[in-house]
Amino acid sequence: MLRVIAGLAALAVCTTLVMAQNSAVIDQRKQAMKALGGAMKDPTTMVKGEAPFDLAKVQASLKTIRESAAKAKSLFPDDSKVGETDALPVAFTDKADLMAKFDKLAADAGAVATAVKDEASLKAEWAKVGANCGGCHKVYRKPKT
Repeated sequence: MLRVIAGLAALAVCTTLVMAQNSAVIDQRKQAMKALGGAMKDPTTMVKGEAPFDLAKVQASLKTIRESAAKAKSLFPDDSKVGETDALPVAFTDKADLMAKFDKLAADAGAVATAVKDEASLKAEWAKVGANCGGCHKVYRKPKT
C-alpha cells in the first residue's frame, strides 16, 4: 500500500512539473506572438499616414519580427498543446507548414529591411510582411471571441 501511495505521489509531482513546463512554454509563446504584433504597429501606422516615417523605428520593428519569428519556432513542442493557449491543434499536427510560415515571415522581414529606405519604399514593401500574419492566424490560431 505504501508503494502505491508513493507511486501516486511521484506521478502527481511529475504531472505538476510537466504542467508547469507546458505553462511556461505557452507563456513564452504568447510573449513572442505579442512581440510580433507589437512590432507591426509602428510601420503600419506609418503606412496609413497616421504617424511620420521613422526609418529607425521601421528597422527596429523588422528586427523584432525576424527575432520573434525565429524564437517562435521553438515554442510549439508537443507537450504545449493543452492549457491556456490560442494555438489550434493543427499547429501541432501540421508543424512543418507552421515552421515554414515562420521562416517566410523572417525572410520577408529581412528583405523588407534591406529594401526600405524612405516612406515610399515602406509603403511599397510593408504588405509583404503583413501578409504573413493572416496566413497563420486563419489556420493556426483560435478565433477571437
